[in-house]
Amino acid sequence: MLYRQFCMALPLVAAVFATNTALAQERAAMESWACNYVEGKDHDDLMKVAAKWDKWASKNNPAPYRAYVLTPVFATFEEVPQSVWIGFSPTSADLGANADAWMSESGDLNDEFNSVVKCGAHTMAGSREVRAYENAGGAGIVQLSACTVKEGVSWAQVAKADQAWADFMTENELPGGVYRWGVGPGTAKDSKMDFYAVWITESLAQRGAAIDKFRSIEGAGQTYRNIYGDDNLYSCDNARIYHGVPVGGSD
Repeated sequence: MLYRQFCMALPLVAAVFATNTALAQERAAMESWACNYVEGKDHDDLMKVAAKWDKWASKNNPAPYRAYVLTPVFATFEEVPQSVWIGFSPTSADLGANADAWMSESGDLNDEFNSVVKCGAHTMAGSREVRAYENAGGAGIVQLSACTVKEGVSWAQVAKADQAWADFMTENELPGGVYRWGVGPGTAKDSKMDFYAVWITESLAQRGAAIDKFRSIEGAGQTYRNIYGDDNLYSCDNARIYHGVPVGGSD
């Protein structure tokens, strides 16, 4: 259940808070690993192996790649992995080249990862930037909701609404980056999800301040409903919130 639900929630590829100036673009490619810790191991152990991987990637990756580790903060913990590795490249070709290098050249480093975490899902797909995250390349609070597009709704309609929402955020100085992550290889076979709605802020305090400010703007709620309708474009499940930290990669 844990890995199946995560596959339905994070089977993507994207330019999210993971993008830095080298990767900044409207679309990008990403892989994700959904993992639990081996008994006796924890986040600190994973960070130690990740530091070794960073050195390896900087020498061996043939293309740009940036990785982050997500830890659930607000979630039903029986439903989500204890740790999620997400890695981003500018293009699908770049991501594939890096994966090829890892499969052929990782050696004992792969065994070190396996001694710390047991991963039950490995997925990839694509992402579209709605509004860029201000602290791209840094740590962040990542809010995720799995969404399903209503029958008869086109992606052009969703994109048009997203642009209107991005404009509203900018006009009212609401912080955070907004992204749409789609599904791809590795997604659970019975998944009904079309994309994942992602909102990234620098901290829980900034996220809370953004919500408070939105509530203080006269007519903001109605504006949002005018943009997206009352579940007329798509419907989403309850959000989960993760803390994401960068662990390095290659330029």
